[in-house]
Amino acid sequence: MSDINFCVIIKTLKFGGMILKENFSRDDTETKLILLYMLEQIEIPLSEQFIFDICTTRNPWINYMECKAVFPELIKFKMIFSPDEQSENQRFLLTAQGRNCVNSFYNEIPEALREDISSFCKSNRMYFKRLQEYVADFKKNADGTYMVKLKIIDSTSNIPTFEININLQTRAEAIKAMELWPNKAPNFYEFVYTNLLDWTSKGE
Repeated sequence: MSDINFCVIIKTLKFGGMILKENFSRDDTETKLILLYMLEQIEIPLSEQFIFDICTTRNPWINYMECKAVFPELIKFKMIFSPDEQSENQRFLLTAQGRNCVNSFYNEIPEALREDISSFCKSNRMYFKRLQEYVADFKKNADGTYMVKLKIIDSTSNIPTFEININLQTRAEAIKAMELWPNKAPNFYEFVYTNLLDWTSKGE
């Protein structure tokens, strides 16, 4: 969609002494505002995958194809950004411009929908934080076993700070390990860290 097909429906905004104009297309204004409002309410950086999952799969707030279409525009018009653009697993936050837009025009979202979004985000914030920080996947080895990779990702740098590779015999075991990891990860990290330091001090 070219810029000429956009209309200025978010009126001139004042932020930090600067005059801002937000270009939103006529038919997808509410979709964009819902995305921005959800990111404001969740209060944590989210990957594109989880943003779509929350808004289109777990909740019927937005049609998936509409969400897919408007997401790049929010980036283009500097409503959202990723602190680490080079990462394969980018997580997105509101910009100051995006937050100002939400604060000025949240009333364009129906009140019942705003309440639903706020309630969901408040109840599930830590769940999605864990899902992004405690990551697991697996692949099948040539001998028929399964290699499971369990990681703890730093929330600010998006870099793994802890990783375990485990070889399991069956696919069912691999899936079970992945399912358990988000709840077990903190205990694993504490156990390894504590015992490693204890072993190191005794070695000295």
